Amino acid sequence: MPPLPSLRVWAVSALERLTRFHRQNPEEFYFCGLFWSFWTTLALYPIGYGFREVMPPLSLLFLLGYYRHARSRCVAARLNVFPLFYCLWAMLCIGVFLSEHLWASLLHAGTGVNKGFILPFIAMECVREEKDLRRLIWACVLACFWQGLDALWQFHSGRDFIMGYPLNDGRLTGSLGDYAVGNYIALALIPAFGLWFILREKLDAVASAFLLLAALWPALFLLLGAAARAGMLAVAFGLALWPALKKGFEQPRACLWFPVTGIAALAFFFVVSPRQKILDAAAVAGDGRWSLWELAWRIFCEHPWFGAGAGQYNTAFRALGLAPARDAITISHPHNLFLDLLYAHGLVGFSLGMVFLFGFLIWGFRRIRANLAAGWKDRLYWRLAAAFWIAYASWFANGLFGHDFYRTWWLGLAMSYLGVMAGAVVNGDSRGFRSHG
Repeated sequence: MPPLPSLRVWAVSALERLTRFHRQNPEEFYFCGLFWSFWTTLALYPIGYGFREVMPPLSLLFLLGYYRHARSRCVAARLNVFPLFYCLWAMLCIGVFLSEHLWASLLHAGTGVNKGFILPFIAMECVREEKDLRRLIWACVLACFWQGLDALWQFHSGRDFIMGYPLNDGRLTGSLGDYAVGNYIALALIPAFGLWFILREKLDAVASAFLLLAALWPALFLLLGAAARAGMLAVAFGLALWPALKKGFEQPRACLWFPVTGIAALAFFFVVSPRQKILDAAAVAGDGRWSLWELAWRIFCEHPWFGAGAGQYNTAFRALGLAPARDAITISHPHNLFLDLLYAHGLVGFSLGMVFLFGFLIWGFRRIRANLAAGWKDRLYWRLAAAFWIAYASWFANGLFGHDFYRTWWLGLAMSYLGVMAGAVVNGDSRGFRSHG
Protein backbone atom coordinates (compact mmCIF):
# COMPACT_ATOMS: atom_id res chain seq x y z
CA MET A 1 0.00 0.00 0.00
CA PRO A 2 1.54 3.36 -1.02
CA PRO A 3 2.14 5.83 1.83
CA LEU A 4 -0.41 8.54 2.38
CA PRO A 5 0.68 11.97 1.10
CA SER A 6 1.93 14.34 3.75
CA LEU A 7 -0.11 17.28 4.95
CA ARG A 8 2.31 19.64 3.23
CA VAL A 9 1.83 17.92 -0.15
CA TRP A 10 -1.93 18.00 0.28
CA ALA A 11 -1.89 21.70 1.18
CA VAL A 12 0.28 22.58 -1.82
CA SER A 13 -2.00 20.60 -4.13
CA ALA A 14 -5.10 22.30 -2.73
CA LEU A 15 -3.51 25.72 -3.12
CA GLU A 16 -2.63 24.96 -6.74
CA ARG A 17 -6.22 23.92 -7.49
CA LEU A 18 -7.56 27.09 -5.90
CA THR A 19 -5.11 29.23 -7.85
CA ARG A 20 -6.12 27.54 -11.09
CA PHE A 21 -9.82 27.96 -10.23
CA HIS A 22 -9.27 31.68 -9.57
CA ARG A 23 -7.38 32.14 -12.80
CA GLN A 24 -9.94 30.31 -14.97
CA ASN A 25 -13.15 31.72 -13.43
CA PRO A 26 -12.55 34.50 -10.86
CA GLU A 27 -16.24 35.40 -10.57
CA GLU A 28 -17.20 31.85 -9.59
CA PHE A 29 -14.18 31.59 -7.30
CA TYR A 30 -15.24 34.61 -5.28
CA PHE A 31 -18.88 33.53 -5.26
CA CYS A 32 -17.97 30.12 -3.85
CA GLY A 33 -15.81 31.71 -1.16
CA LEU A 34 -18.57 34.18 -0.35
CA PHE A 35 -21.32 31.60 -0.24
CA TRP A 36 -19.55 28.97 1.84
CA SER A 37 -18.13 31.45 4.32
CA PHE A 38 -21.64 32.86 4.84
CA TRP A 39 -23.13 29.34 4.98
CA THR A 40 -20.62 28.48 7.70
CA THR A 41 -21.56 31.65 9.57
CA LEU A 42 -25.23 30.60 9.69
CA ALA A 43 -24.48 26.96 10.50
CA LEU A 44 -22.09 27.73 13.39
CA TYR A 45 -23.56 31.08 14.42
CA PRO A 46 -23.88 30.46 18.20
CA ILE A 47 -20.46 28.81 18.59
CA GLY A 48 -18.78 31.90 20.05
CA TYR A 49 -18.29 35.67 19.93
CA GLY A 50 -14.90 35.38 18.23
CA PHE A 51 -16.38 33.34 15.40
CA ARG A 52 -19.08 35.96 14.74
CA GLU A 53 -16.37 38.64 14.88
CA VAL A 54 -14.17 37.04 12.22
CA MET A 55 -16.50 35.40 9.70
CA PRO A 56 -18.34 38.46 8.26
CA PRO A 57 -15.08 40.31 7.45
CA LEU A 58 -13.82 37.12 5.78
CA SER A 59 -17.00 37.02 3.70
CA LEU A 60 -16.52 40.70 2.93
CA LEU A 61 -13.16 39.98 1.29
CA PHE A 62 -14.85 37.51 -1.06
CA LEU A 63 -17.70 39.98 -1.60
CA LEU A 64 -15.33 42.71 -2.76
CA GLY A 65 -13.72 40.31 -5.22
CA TYR A 66 -17.16 39.25 -6.44
CA TYR A 67 -18.21 42.88 -6.93
CA ARG A 68 -15.09 43.46 -8.99
CA HIS A 69 -15.84 40.63 -11.43
CA ALA A 70 -19.66 40.75 -11.42
CA ARG A 71 -20.32 44.45 -10.98
CA SER A 72 -23.37 44.72 -13.22
CA ARG A 73 -24.77 41.27 -12.38
CA CYS A 74 -24.63 41.49 -8.59
CA VAL A 75 -27.83 41.88 -6.60
CA ALA A 76 -26.77 45.23 -5.11
CA ALA A 77 -26.60 46.73 -8.62
CA ARG A 78 -30.11 45.52 -9.45
CA LEU A 79 -31.83 46.18 -6.11
CA ASN A 80 -34.47 48.79 -6.90
CA VAL A 81 -35.02 49.59 -3.21
CA PHE A 82 -31.33 50.15 -2.47
CA PRO A 83 -32.01 53.78 -1.30
CA LEU A 84 -33.60 52.25 1.81
CA PHE A 85 -30.06 51.66 3.03
CA TYR A 86 -29.50 55.44 2.95
CA CYS A 87 -32.18 55.71 5.66
CA LEU A 88 -30.31 53.21 7.81
CA TRP A 89 -27.02 55.05 7.40
CA ALA A 90 -28.67 58.38 8.19
CA MET A 91 -30.20 56.91 11.34
CA LEU A 92 -26.80 55.61 12.44
CA CYS A 93 -25.22 59.02 11.90
CA ILE A 94 -27.91 60.65 14.05
CA GLY A 95 -27.42 58.05 16.80
CA VAL A 96 -23.67 58.66 16.86
CA PHE A 97 -22.85 62.21 15.79
CA LEU A 98 -25.81 63.87 17.53
CA SER A 99 -25.37 61.80 20.67
CA GLU A 100 -24.98 63.33 24.11
CA HIS A 101 -21.78 61.22 24.38
CA LEU A 102 -20.38 60.87 20.87
CA TRP A 103 -17.47 58.51 21.54
CA ALA A 104 -19.49 56.17 23.71
CA SER A 105 -22.19 55.98 21.03
CA LEU A 106 -19.59 55.47 18.30
CA LEU A 107 -18.16 52.50 20.19
CA HIS A 108 -21.63 51.10 20.82
CA ALA A 109 -22.89 51.40 17.25
CA GLY A 110 -19.51 50.59 15.71
CA THR A 111 -19.59 47.03 17.02
CA GLY A 112 -22.42 46.37 14.57
CA VAL A 113 -20.43 47.23 11.45
CA ASN A 114 -18.50 43.99 11.02
CA LYS A 115 -21.07 41.77 12.77
CA GLY A 116 -24.29 43.24 11.39
CA PHE A 117 -24.40 46.06 8.89
CA ILE A 118 -22.26 44.37 6.22
CA LEU A 119 -24.28 41.15 6.40
CA PRO A 120 -27.21 42.22 4.16
CA PHE A 121 -24.78 42.84 1.29
CA ILE A 122 -23.02 39.54 1.91
CA ALA A 123 -26.25 37.54 2.22
CA MET A 124 -28.04 39.01 -0.80
CA GLU A 125 -25.27 37.87 -3.16
CA CYS A 126 -25.47 34.30 -1.83
CA VAL A 127 -28.80 33.51 -3.54
CA ARG A 128 -28.53 32.96 -7.27
CA GLU A 129 -30.75 29.90 -7.67
CA GLU A 130 -32.88 27.38 -5.83
CA LYS A 131 -30.00 25.20 -4.68
CA ASP A 132 -28.54 28.18 -2.81
CA LEU A 133 -31.76 28.64 -0.86
CA ARG A 134 -31.88 24.91 -0.13
CA ARG A 135 -28.35 24.98 1.23
CA LEU A 136 -29.05 28.03 3.41
CA ILE A 137 -32.13 26.31 4.85
CA TRP A 138 -29.94 23.30 5.67
CA ALA A 139 -27.45 25.64 7.37
CA CYS A 140 -30.23 26.85 9.67
CA VAL A 141 -31.33 23.26 10.32
CA LEU A 142 -27.78 22.26 11.21
CA ALA A 143 -27.42 25.23 13.58
CA CYS A 144 -30.67 24.29 15.32
CA PHE A 145 -29.70 20.63 15.57
CA TRP A 146 -26.25 21.00 17.10
CA GLN A 147 -27.26 23.83 19.41
CA GLY A 148 -30.20 21.71 20.53
CA LEU A 149 -27.84 18.80 21.26
CA ASP A 150 -25.69 21.21 23.27
CA ALA A 151 -28.78 22.10 25.30
CA LEU A 152 -29.57 18.42 25.90
CA TRP A 153 -26.02 17.91 27.17
CA GLN A 154 -26.30 21.00 29.37
CA PHE A 155 -29.59 19.71 30.79
CA HIS A 156 -27.96 16.35 31.55
CA SER A 157 -24.55 17.48 32.84
CA GLY A 158 -25.19 21.03 34.02
CA ARG A 159 -22.83 22.64 31.49
CA ASP A 160 -22.85 23.08 27.73
CA PHE A 161 -20.14 21.23 25.80
CA ILE A 162 -18.92 24.25 23.77
CA MET A 163 -18.06 26.90 26.34
CA GLY A 164 -18.82 25.10 29.60
CA TYR A 165 -21.59 27.53 30.55
CA PRO A 166 -23.87 26.48 33.45
CA LEU A 167 -27.64 26.86 33.57
CA ASN A 168 -28.93 30.31 34.52
CA ASP A 169 -31.55 30.16 37.27
CA GLY A 170 -32.50 26.70 36.08
CA ARG A 171 -32.91 27.83 32.46
CA LEU A 172 -30.90 26.49 29.53
CA THR A 173 -28.35 28.85 28.03
CA GLY A 174 -26.62 26.80 25.31
CA SER A 175 -23.32 28.18 24.02
CA LEU A 176 -24.54 31.80 24.27
CA GLY A 177 -24.22 31.61 28.06
CA ASP A 178 -27.62 33.16 28.77
CA TYR A 179 -31.26 32.15 28.44
CA ALA A 180 -31.47 34.74 25.65
CA VAL A 181 -30.42 31.70 23.59
CA GLY A 182 -34.18 31.08 23.49
CA ASN A 183 -34.48 34.15 21.26
CA TYR A 184 -31.65 32.95 19.04
CA ILE A 185 -33.04 29.45 18.62
CA ALA A 186 -36.51 30.83 17.90
CA LEU A 187 -35.17 33.00 15.08
CA ALA A 188 -33.07 30.11 13.75
CA LEU A 189 -36.00 27.69 13.89
CA ILE A 190 -38.25 29.80 11.68
CA PRO A 191 -36.22 29.47 8.44
CA ALA A 192 -35.32 25.91 9.47
CA PHE A 193 -39.03 25.05 9.22
CA GLY A 194 -38.53 25.56 5.49
CA LEU A 195 -37.08 22.04 5.54
CA TRP A 196 -40.71 20.89 5.38
CA PHE A 197 -41.04 22.16 1.81
CA ILE A 198 -37.75 20.52 0.77
CA LEU A 199 -38.84 17.17 2.21
CA ARG A 200 -42.28 17.38 0.64
CA GLU A 201 -40.69 17.51 -2.81
CA LYS A 202 -39.75 13.83 -2.39
CA LEU A 203 -41.77 12.42 0.51
CA ASP A 204 -45.35 12.22 1.74
CA ALA A 205 -46.66 14.33 4.62
CA VAL A 206 -46.17 11.68 7.33
CA ALA A 207 -42.54 10.94 6.44
CA SER A 208 -41.79 14.64 6.03
CA ALA A 209 -43.28 15.48 9.43
CA PHE A 210 -41.29 12.66 11.08
CA LEU A 211 -37.99 13.79 9.59
CA LEU A 212 -38.70 17.46 10.35
CA LEU A 213 -39.41 16.61 13.98
CA ALA A 214 -36.32 14.40 14.17
CA ALA A 215 -34.14 17.26 12.95
CA LEU A 216 -35.67 20.05 15.04
CA TRP A 217 -36.89 18.53 18.31
CA PRO A 218 -33.59 19.27 20.14
CA ALA A 219 -33.98 22.95 19.20
CA LEU A 220 -37.60 22.92 20.40
CA PHE A 221 -36.34 21.39 23.66
CA LEU A 222 -33.90 24.30 23.98
CA LEU A 223 -36.62 26.85 23.23
CA LEU A 224 -38.78 25.44 26.02
CA GLY A 225 -35.85 24.96 28.42
CA ALA A 226 -34.62 28.52 27.93
CA ALA A 227 -38.16 29.74 28.64
CA ALA A 228 -37.70 32.94 26.66
CA ARG A 229 -41.17 34.38 26.19
CA ALA A 230 -40.07 36.69 23.37
CA GLY A 231 -38.68 33.69 21.51
CA MET A 232 -41.93 31.76 21.88
CA LEU A 233 -43.82 34.81 20.66
CA ALA A 234 -41.56 35.01 17.60
CA VAL A 235 -42.15 31.37 16.66
CA ALA A 236 -45.92 31.72 17.16
CA PHE A 237 -45.92 34.88 15.04
CA GLY A 238 -43.88 33.19 12.31
CA LEU A 239 -46.22 30.19 12.15
CA ALA A 240 -49.19 32.54 11.99
CA LEU A 241 -47.67 34.55 9.14
CA TRP A 242 -47.50 31.68 6.66
CA PRO A 243 -51.24 31.38 5.85
CA ALA A 244 -51.47 35.18 5.61
CA LEU A 245 -48.48 35.32 3.27
CA LYS A 246 -49.80 32.46 1.16
CA LYS A 247 -53.39 33.67 0.90
CA GLY A 248 -52.96 37.40 1.35
CA PHE A 249 -54.29 39.56 4.16
CA GLU A 250 -57.09 40.73 1.91
CA GLN A 251 -58.78 37.33 2.13
CA PRO A 252 -61.05 36.91 5.18
CA ARG A 253 -59.93 33.32 5.74
CA ALA A 254 -56.27 34.36 5.95
CA CYS A 255 -57.14 37.18 8.35
CA LEU A 256 -58.90 34.62 10.55
CA TRP A 257 -56.11 32.04 10.41
CA PHE A 258 -53.48 34.58 11.43
CA PRO A 259 -54.68 35.07 15.04
CA VAL A 260 -55.96 31.50 15.36
CA THR A 261 -52.59 29.98 14.43
CA GLY A 262 -50.67 32.38 16.64
CA ILE A 263 -52.88 31.84 19.68
CA ALA A 264 -52.77 28.06 19.21
CA ALA A 265 -48.97 28.11 19.10
CA LEU A 266 -48.75 30.27 22.24
CA ALA A 267 -51.21 27.97 24.01
CA PHE A 268 -49.03 25.00 23.08
CA PHE A 269 -45.95 26.68 24.57
CA PHE A 270 -47.88 27.51 27.74
CA VAL A 271 -49.04 23.91 28.18
CA VAL A 272 -45.71 22.18 27.53
CA SER A 273 -43.32 24.76 29.03
CA PRO A 274 -41.47 23.42 32.09
CA ARG A 275 -41.55 26.91 33.61
CA GLN A 276 -45.20 27.84 33.22
CA LYS A 277 -44.99 30.42 35.99
CA ILE A 278 -43.11 32.86 33.73
CA LEU A 279 -45.94 32.65 31.20
CA ASP A 280 -48.93 33.23 33.47
CA ALA A 281 -50.77 36.55 33.73
CA ALA A 282 -49.28 37.46 37.11
CA ALA A 283 -45.72 37.03 35.88
CA VAL A 284 -46.42 39.11 32.79
CA ALA A 285 -48.11 41.86 34.81
CA GLY A 286 -45.19 42.01 37.23
CA ASP A 287 -42.50 42.01 34.56
CA GLY A 288 -39.83 44.67 34.96
CA ARG A 289 -40.06 45.59 31.28
CA TRP A 290 -43.02 47.88 31.91
CA SER A 291 -40.78 50.09 34.06
CA LEU A 292 -37.97 49.91 31.49
CA TRP A 293 -40.35 51.01 28.76
CA GLU A 294 -41.45 53.97 30.87
CA LEU A 295 -37.84 55.03 31.36
CA ALA A 296 -37.25 54.89 27.60
CA TRP A 297 -40.31 57.04 27.01
CA ARG A 298 -39.12 59.57 29.59
CA ILE A 299 -35.73 59.77 27.87
CA PHE A 300 -37.44 60.29 24.53
CA CYS A 301 -39.55 63.11 25.97
CA GLU A 302 -36.33 64.77 27.12
CA HIS A 303 -34.64 64.31 23.71
CA PRO A 304 -37.55 64.17 21.24
CA TRP A 305 -35.94 65.07 17.92
CA PHE A 306 -32.55 63.37 17.70
CA GLY A 307 -32.51 61.21 20.81
CA ALA A 308 -29.98 60.70 23.57
CA GLY A 309 -27.60 58.65 21.39
CA ALA A 310 -26.95 55.02 20.62
CA GLY A 311 -26.31 52.96 23.74
CA GLN A 312 -27.04 55.84 26.13
CA TYR A 313 -30.09 54.36 27.85
CA ASN A 314 -28.48 53.85 31.24
CA THR A 315 -26.59 57.15 31.20
CA ALA A 316 -29.70 59.05 30.11
CA PHE A 317 -32.12 57.78 32.72
CA ARG A 318 -29.56 58.26 35.47
CA ALA A 319 -29.04 61.85 34.30
CA LEU A 320 -32.78 62.36 34.77
CA GLY A 321 -32.62 60.97 38.30
CA LEU A 322 -34.62 57.87 37.35
CA ALA A 323 -34.16 54.20 38.15
CA PRO A 324 -35.86 50.94 37.07
CA ALA A 325 -38.50 49.59 39.41
CA ARG A 326 -37.45 45.92 39.37
CA ASP A 327 -34.24 45.58 37.35
CA ALA A 328 -30.68 46.37 38.35
CA ILE A 329 -29.57 49.99 38.07
CA THR A 330 -26.97 48.85 35.53
CA ILE A 331 -29.59 47.82 32.93
CA SER A 332 -28.39 48.92 29.49
CA HIS A 333 -31.49 48.80 27.25
CA PRO A 334 -35.29 48.98 27.49
CA HIS A 335 -35.99 45.47 26.15
CA ASN A 336 -38.04 46.79 23.25
CA LEU A 337 -36.69 47.28 19.73
CA PHE A 338 -38.92 50.22 18.90
CA LEU A 339 -38.41 52.14 22.14
CA ASP A 340 -34.68 51.48 21.86
CA LEU A 341 -34.60 53.15 18.47
CA LEU A 342 -36.88 55.95 19.66
CA TYR A 343 -34.98 57.03 22.76
CA ALA A 344 -31.57 56.71 21.02
CA HIS A 345 -32.37 58.45 17.70
CA GLY A 346 -35.41 60.62 18.42
CA LEU A 347 -38.32 61.09 16.06
CA VAL A 348 -36.11 61.88 13.08
CA GLY A 349 -33.82 58.87 13.44
CA PHE A 350 -36.66 56.57 14.46
CA SER A 351 -38.63 57.50 11.33
CA LEU A 352 -35.60 56.81 9.14
CA GLY A 353 -35.06 53.47 10.86
CA MET A 354 -38.67 52.43 10.38
CA VAL A 355 -38.53 53.36 6.69
CA PHE A 356 -35.52 51.07 6.30
CA LEU A 357 -36.78 48.15 8.38
CA PHE A 358 -40.41 48.14 7.28
CA GLY A 359 -39.56 49.23 3.76
CA PHE A 360 -37.76 45.93 3.14
CA LEU A 361 -40.50 44.05 4.99
CA ILE A 362 -43.29 45.46 2.82
CA TRP A 363 -41.29 45.21 -0.41
CA GLY A 364 -40.44 41.58 0.28
CA PHE A 365 -44.04 40.75 1.20
CA ARG A 366 -45.41 42.19 -2.02
CA ARG A 367 -42.93 40.43 -4.29
CA ILE A 368 -43.03 37.04 -2.54
CA ARG A 369 -46.80 37.14 -2.12
CA ALA A 370 -47.24 37.92 -5.84
CA ASN A 371 -45.02 35.01 -6.86
CA LEU A 372 -46.65 32.58 -4.43
CA ALA A 373 -50.05 33.59 -5.80
CA ALA A 374 -48.92 33.06 -9.39
CA GLY A 375 -49.40 29.30 -9.12
CA TRP A 376 -47.20 26.24 -8.99
CA LYS A 377 -44.34 27.58 -11.12
CA ASP A 378 -41.13 27.76 -9.08
CA ARG A 379 -43.13 27.01 -5.95
CA LEU A 380 -40.22 25.62 -3.90
CA TYR A 381 -37.98 28.60 -4.68
CA TRP A 382 -40.57 31.09 -3.50
CA ARG A 383 -41.58 29.05 -0.48
CA LEU A 384 -37.98 28.97 0.71
CA ALA A 385 -37.70 32.70 0.03
CA ALA A 386 -40.87 33.13 2.09
CA ALA A 387 -39.25 31.22 4.99
CA PHE A 388 -36.52 33.85 5.22
CA TRP A 389 -39.02 36.71 4.85
CA ILE A 390 -41.04 35.24 7.74
CA ALA A 391 -37.85 34.90 9.79
CA TYR A 392 -37.10 38.58 9.20
CA ALA A 393 -40.68 39.58 10.03
CA SER A 394 -40.61 37.49 13.22
CA TRP A 395 -37.57 39.44 14.38
CA PHE A 396 -39.93 42.39 14.89
CA ALA A 397 -42.21 40.27 17.08
CA ASN A 398 -39.19 39.10 19.05
CA GLY A 399 -38.11 42.71 19.39
CA LEU A 400 -41.29 43.70 21.21
CA PHE A 401 -39.79 42.19 24.37
CA GLY A 402 -36.27 41.43 23.17
CA HIS A 403 -32.93 43.14 22.91
CA ASP A 404 -31.54 46.50 21.91
CA PHE A 405 -31.13 47.18 18.20
CA TYR A 406 -27.32 47.11 18.36
CA ARG A 407 -27.09 43.70 20.09
CA THR A 408 -24.64 42.19 17.64
CA TRP A 409 -25.76 38.55 17.39
CA TRP A 410 -29.40 39.62 17.23
CA LEU A 411 -28.80 42.35 14.65
CA GLY A 412 -26.62 40.01 12.61
CA LEU A 413 -29.38 37.41 12.31
CA ALA A 414 -31.93 39.99 11.20
CA MET A 415 -29.60 41.51 8.62
CA SER A 416 -28.69 38.05 7.30
CA TYR A 417 -32.34 37.10 6.80
CA LEU A 418 -33.07 40.47 5.20
CA GLY A 419 -30.20 39.93 2.76
CA VAL A 420 -31.18 36.37 1.83
CA MET A 421 -34.76 37.48 1.24
CA ALA A 422 -33.64 40.45 -0.88
CA GLY A 423 -31.32 38.32 -2.99
CA ALA A 424 -34.03 35.72 -3.55
CA VAL A 425 -36.54 38.36 -4.64
CA VAL A 426 -34.19 40.19 -7.01
CA ASN A 427 -32.87 37.05 -8.72
CA GLY A 428 -36.23 35.32 -8.69
CA ASP A 429 -37.90 38.31 -10.36
CA SER A 430 -35.25 39.41 -12.84
CA ARG A 431 -33.68 36.19 -14.04
CA GLY A 432 -36.27 33.60 -13.12
CA PHE A 433 -35.79 30.38 -11.30
CA ARG A 434 -33.18 27.84 -12.42
CA SER A 435 -33.70 24.36 -11.03
CA HIS A 436 -30.74 22.16 -10.14
CA GLY A 437 -32.85 19.42 -8.53
